[in-house]
Amino acid sequence: MKKLIGVWMSALLLLSACSSVPLTGRKQVLLVSDQEVLSASLTQYTDYMKTATKSTSKNGSAMVARVGKNIADATEKYLKNNGLESEIKQMENRLSNSISMLQSNQSAAISHMQEMMEKEASIITYTDFSLGEMNLTNKSFVLNGSVTPKEHQPGLTEAFLTVNETAYPMELTNGSYTVQVSLPLFEEVKVSKVEFHEGDIVRTETLTEQWSPRYELLPQVHGRLSGSGRGSASNGIYTWHREGEIRVSIEGKGQNIDEYFVSIIEELDGVEVGRTEIPLTGTEGNQTFNHTIDRDFNIPFGSTLELLAEVVDSNGLHYRVVLEHWSVNEKGENIEDDLFGVRDLFEKISDADGNILYETNEDDYK
Repeated sequence: MKKLIGVWMSALLLLSACSSVPLTGRKQVLLVSDQEVLSASLTQYTDYMKTATKSTSKNGSAMVARVGKNIADATEKYLKNNGLESEIKQMENRLSNSISMLQSNQSAAISHMQEMMEKEASIITYTDFSLGEMNLTNKSFVLNGSVTPKEHQPGLTEAFLTVNETAYPMELTNGSYTVQVSLPLFEEVKVSKVEFHEGDIVRTETLTEQWSPRYELLPQVHGRLSGSGRGSASNGIYTWHREGEIRVSIEGKGQNIDEYFVSIIEELDGVEVGRTEIPLTGTEGNQTFNHTIDRDFNIPFGSTLELLAEVVDSNGLHYRVVLEHWSVNEKGENIEDDLFGVRDLFEKISDADGNILYETNEDDYK
C-alpha cells in the first residue's frame, strides 16, 4: 500500500511539473525553474570567461556570431507567427532579472573582498573615539581617542594621532595607544591618520573620523513662523500686522539638559523692545513650543525689526534663532529680504553674561 501511495505521489508531482515547450509543443517536466537555470548558466558563463582564451580567427568568430543571430531571429519570428509574443517578453524579463541578480551578487562579493583586503592590510585592529567634557569658558571640548595596533614594541613604538592637521603624541595603555585632545567646540573636527614610529621606520594608517562638536554636544534649536501678514505706512511708522503660529523645537543631543526656557523677542535695530514667555508643550529630549500671534508690529521708517526665538538651557546658554526679519526704508517702503527663506537657519549662542560663543556668518548664505 505504501509503495502504491508513493507511485501516485510521484505521478502527481510529475504532472504538476509538466508544461509545454513553446517552440515544439511537446511536453516537458521542469524540476528546476527557468530562472534558476538561467542564473546558473550566467554564473557558469562568467566563470568560464575568466579563463577562456579569445579566438583569434576572424572568420570563425564571424561565423559563430552569424549562426547565433540567425537562431535568435528564427526563434523570435516563430514565436511571433504563432502568437507567442508574450514568451519573448517573459524570456527577456527572466534574462534581465538574472543579469541584475548576477551583477548584484558580483558587486557584493567584490565589496566583501575589498573589505577583507583592507582589513588584512590595516596595521591596526581597533579604534575608538568619543567627544568628552565641554569647557564653555574657553569654548572647547575634549576628544578621547584610542588606537590598538596589530604590532608594537613597548618602550620603542611611539604613536601620533593627527587631528585637524596637528599630530598629537599618544600614550601606551594596556596594549592600546590613547590620547585626550582639547579642541574648539564650534569648529569641525577631523581625524585623518595615526602614525607609529620605531626609530627611522614610520607606519601610517589613514583614518576618516569627522564630527561637528557643536551639534553633537549642544542642543539644536529650530524656529518657524507660519501664517500671513500685511503692512501699511503712515506718519513715519510702518505697521506690520502678523498672524500665525510660532513653532520652536529643541533637539537635545549629547549633554543631558533637563529644562529649557523659551521666549519670543522683538529687536528693533538690534535693541530688545519686547519679550514674551512661551510655555513648554513637549517632553523627553525633543521638545516643542508653540505660540500663536495676531498683532501689529510698529517699525519706524529707516529701521529693521527682527522677531527672534530664544532658548535658555540649564547650562545657562542662550540660543537665538531668527523667526522673521522686516526692514523699512526712509520712504516707508518694505525692503525685500535677500536672505528670505534661510534666516531661520541663523543662530547665535551666548553665555549667561551675554558673551557670544557662536554666531552664524550671514555672508555664508549670500
